Amino acid sequence: MNPDDRSLPLRERKRLRTRRTLADVALRLFTEKGFDATTVEELVDEAEVSRSTFFRAFATKEAVAVEAENELWASYLAVLADREPSGALLAELRDALIDAVDALPPDWDRRYIATRRLILTAPALLGHVEYQRTGVERQIVAVLAGKLGLDPDDLRLHLLAELAVAAWSVTGRDWVRGDGDGGRAALVDRLRDAFAAVPDALELSAGG
Repeated sequence: MNPDDRSLPLRERKRLRTRRTLADVALRLFTEKGFDATTVEELVDEAEVSRSTFFRAFATKEAVAVEAENELWASYLAVLADREPSGALLAELRDALIDAVDALPPDWDRRYIATRRLILTAPALLGHVEYQRTGVERQIVAVLAGKLGLDPDDLRLHLLAELAVAAWSVTGRDWVRGDGDGGRAALVDRLRDAFAAVPDALELSAGG
């Protein structure tokens, strides 16, 4: 959600701007000083907000550190909720993810790359992201089950959700490793390739 979107109520725009300011300050401080070495007190002082304002925006220090990751999955789940499936579900999940990536603000690329590099330096952040992605998978299952009238315990839905998140994980890791070379267009192309490789991967055997 864009904090400068004039269609939003003023109060919501202010809330989003505060959230963005906190996330930007946190990413800078964590990158400069290290995640563990930076306190919430230093963060709120730098951002010129109160501790209560911080904790209204973010539940934990880990959450503010990975806001770029949060933005991706919030966008994805919103797009997925708005779509009406009309074909193969893996392709629907791919297209929703591509639309979500396309809708992210222009500076997201830089922030996501910096965030993923930060995560490599702090085990607590890696654990937080893995936990977060598990929650995303559960929400994907819930959305699909509701739209298709299927039981949320249907194993097919859980496998599809995990495949979609895994395709992103492989794609994003490769893109970040290459310093985002090719920009958003290259990221989307790699994402298409990752989803396209899923059927062949499932049929791969030791016999070639």
